[in-house]
Amino acid sequence: MNPNHLYSWMFLNFNPYIQQNYPQNWSQTSIQEPELEKPSAIPKKYHRTWKKNQIEQVFNQTSAYCQLHNLKIEALTLMDFEKIAKDFEQTPEQVMIKVNEINRSGTLRPGIWSQNEDELLNSVLKKGLEKWGQIAGILNKEIHKGLKIRTGKQCKERWNNYLNPEVNRGSWTEDEDITALESYKMHGNKWSIISKSISKRTESAVKNRIKSLINKIKQDLSSIDDLEAGINKVIEKKKKKLRENEVQDSVSPRSGTSFIVSSVNYSQTFSQACMADSLNLNS
Repeated sequence: MNPNHLYSWMFLNFNPYIQQNYPQNWSQTSIQEPELEKPSAIPKKYHRTWKKNQIEQVFNQTSAYCQLHNLKIEALTLMDFEKIAKDFEQTPEQVMIKVNEINRSGTLRPGIWSQNEDELLNSVLKKGLEKWGQIAGILNKEIHKGLKIRTGKQCKERWNNYLNPEVNRGSWTEDEDITALESYKMHGNKWSIISKSISKRTESAVKNRIKSLINKIKQDLSSIDDLEAGINKVIEKKKKKLRENEVQDSVSPRSGTSFIVSSVNYSQTFSQACMADSLNLNS
């Protein structure tokens, strides 16, 4: 007999209150155990496809294979890379892509851009093409013989961070910091909106600058609840510094204003003294 049914039957027979208030078939019900939540899957740790020592090793081994069979790297097929990839954990396709990337860039540094890639990226963007995925496809087709070496994200970062002449990559001014923090107070983490208020700065640059300023503010705060007060304090401090710089520039001899005035006053005083001396001599 099911222990759950026995337990309910005992209560029905010895407790009249339960018999009056619960249906007769209550003893046939079974108690369901609560379902336990399944533990969430532990996210896998990201592992780089290639390590530095592996990159050098695979290129040296490919060069030795080419010398042994009297071949050029450009002439190697997937069947050749299947033999080369036996000593590596990467697939033959990954080995082929990495070796061709090294051969075209001329360096073992992963991901470095060649001059031909930069020139082609400039020319494609001048033609008005705006979709980064299509731009990456053109670079891979024209330079890398169809291999998927460049992605749309890489092309976008290369243009914004290194090639675009209209982007300001210099140090940040006090005015820019004030505008960035005030926009962050209004819009929060909406980086695309904030970046529009600061000219000649990319969205990623604005995001990194604001996060850097916020981290410095948090280090000076005793509680995270005072973050807004800390932001206001930094904004006022930077505005005060701007006003002081404006005052210094207005009275600085480098501006030339006060220096010229003092020279004029000095020349007038000198001329008056000379006239007085001449009168005294004549008298």
